[in-house]
Amino acid sequence: MPSRSSSRSPYSIHTDGRRLVEARVFHLRTREDADGYSELLAAHVRRVPGADYPVLLADHRPVIIYPQAVANRLVELFQDMNTRLDRVAIVASRSNATMVFQLEKLIREASHAKRRLFFTSEDALEHLSPSLTSHDLQRARTFLDGYRAA
Repeated sequence: MPSRSSSRSPYSIHTDGRRLVEARVFHLRTREDADGYSELLAAHVRRVPGADYPVLLADHRPVIIYPQAVANRLVELFQDMNTRLDRVAIVASRSNATMVFQLEKLIREASHAKRRLFFTSEDALEHLSPSLTSHDLQRARTFLDGYRAA
């Protein structure tokens, strides 16, 4: 079920009822934006059926930088999701050094061994592959290939 899929929205989140949750963040400018993202992501995670823990593929390549209030809220979200998610691949643009530094700090503060930052689709998919079916891996590849930098 897709949510907020327009590029004018701050983010889009999608799951098709399997383990994979796809999230693309375009911008989060306020704590309220980050709260909305957190609430919607949690709702999608709860929709994953069965005893399997969901797998999150979070594409942050469109983002320039997060204000401090947003970064603080994302750490809270990451920590809350530590017990709910099996694996997390966060994808960022290597050319945005400030954003990379910020995401690395958020990931470190959240302390989840299976949450990692990646710069290529291939590396992100390799990280997620132990937890996904071939169908979900293909979906993840299609999702990542669907982003075009401006």
